[in-house]
Amino acid sequence: MGQGERFSTSVGIAISRRWNSSSLGRNEEISKPVGTSLTDTTSTDMDTTPLKLSNELYAMFRIHNRPYTVTVGDTVILPFKMKDANLGDTLCLTDVARIGSRNYTLAGGPIDQSLYTLKATVIEKTKRKFETREITKRRHRRVRTVAKKGDLTLLRINELTVH
Repeated sequence: MGQGERFSTSVGIAISRRWNSSSLGRNEEISKPVGTSLTDTTSTDMDTTPLKLSNELYAMFRIHNRPYTVTVGDTVILPFKMKDANLGDTLCLTDVARIGSRNYTLAGGPIDQSLYTLKATVIEKTKRKFETREITKRRHRRVRTVAKKGDLTLLRINELTVH
């Protein structure tokens, strides 16, 4: 089989294999059942059993259009202050674009929320270190210094499961 070829398994699911030159192993992509058109299939029709059986999952989610790739136990540093979230709050992250393991990947725009659970806990709300920056305008001698301490929010990924 060459790059990007498709084959059918005995259960009637088409799986395409992708070989990336940058990766060492194979990366198989879970696809839709054979014999259905692209408009008939939603993300809930996909077979997620390879991901359910895997014990090492990762997810790529977005917050304010910034992508973060995480596994269970990771700490995510958000470069802004989440005003509505308090310390110890559990957040359900819903804008997930990819869930996968070493050999299988479920990718799509936002994946249907009924297929997964991704929860994180707010562990810290802090500020960055104090920074000063010199600002000058062209053709002016005045140098203005600006002091800045940016806000940070730290999240711990507690749960990542595929239903």
